[in-house]
Amino acid sequence: MNSKIQIQHLITQGHGTIESMGYFYTGTRVGKNTIKLIGIIKELYPLIYDSYPTISKTLADASLKLNDNGTINAFRFGDVRTSLKVLKDIYCRSPKIFISHKSEDEDFVKALVKLLRLYVGSESDKIFCSSVPNYKIGIGKNIYPEIKAQFEEHEVFMIIIHSPRYYQSPICLNEMGAAWIQNKEYYSFLTADCEYNDLRGVIDNKTISIKVNAKDATDRMNEFMRKVLDFFNMPKPDFSTFSQWETDRNEFLKEVCKLNSIEEQGETTKDSQKSMLDSFSDIDKERLTEWASCDDGECWIIETMDGTSIQIGEEEFCINNGRERSEWNDFFERLIELGFAVIDRPNSDGSPIYKLKKAAYDYVESLKS
Repeated sequence: MNSKIQIQHLITQGHGTIESMGYFYTGTRVGKNTIKLIGIIKELYPLIYDSYPTISKTLADASLKLNDNGTINAFRFGDVRTSLKVLKDIYCRSPKIFISHKSEDEDFVKALVKLLRLYVGSESDKIFCSSVPNYKIGIGKNIYPEIKAQFEEHEVFMIIIHSPRYYQSPICLNEMGAAWIQNKEYYSFLTADCEYNDLRGVIDNKTISIKVNAKDATDRMNEFMRKVLDFFNMPKPDFSTFSQWETDRNEFLKEVCKLNSIEEQGETTKDSQKSMLDSFSDIDKERLTEWASCDDGECWIIETMDGTSIQIGEEEFCINNGRERSEWNDFFERLIELGFAVIDRPNSDGSPIYKLKKAAYDYVESLKS
């Protein structure tokens, strides 16, 4: 039994033991369930010390003082109950793969989901991504609360599909920032038209990734699948002698290497840029002009109890509904794709802080003339 499974087993045992003891502890005599609970926490706290030393020390202290001369110490019992609840939230959430990607890379994601289904199963509660049927957000659901729920309700293994298109999406960059801030386990793929030097943000070119058309892609894929199977506590085959895996892996790499060639992207860039400039509404131009007049050239996304606001200099825009949020997202995506803005850094909650580039100031000047 690996340590994670053992920890989960002990936490579940501890909760079951507490439930069997009822809810009144003051003055209660120590019985067999109390003795059992003390044994469970004595076995548990050394296993979590490296990751959660404070909780471990609390449980260690409780294991010594829970039995107060034959009577349950209610204060220490409360420590145990609270600690086990926190640990349950940490360790006992169901595992789930979260694939962060831009919608234009849908074919890449479909190929990856097809591969994953062969080895972790096809259940929709194991994989989340926004572009594959049965694994996407349901009709009528708001994307932001749904994404937040995935991080809160599941133990997440993040897979990031890095491409030139990925960095044009505020939603994608929010997902990447959330994974980094919450210290989630993650693995990165680079599409055929994405280079290591293109990586930026909190997960940059120093991160070990799978470049699908690189020479070491097959070895990196073997490592990736071992991590995925370990995450789901599933048995790992010997990939060096597993011919079926070699076939499935090579078919996946062959399929995704055909996608998004640099030449194809280059042919449409100019037309795309002209189309985006033509699509700028008067409101977009007003927003950009206001932004360019700020001293620091920054734009903050601020999440509060009352909702979301956009802070540009002294101006604050409150987002009241999903339509407004979508309009702002489209606005930011166009600016990034045009080279008018970049994600400068994430703020404390993982939301992006945007900063204007020289091209934006030049464009605003052209509007004035």
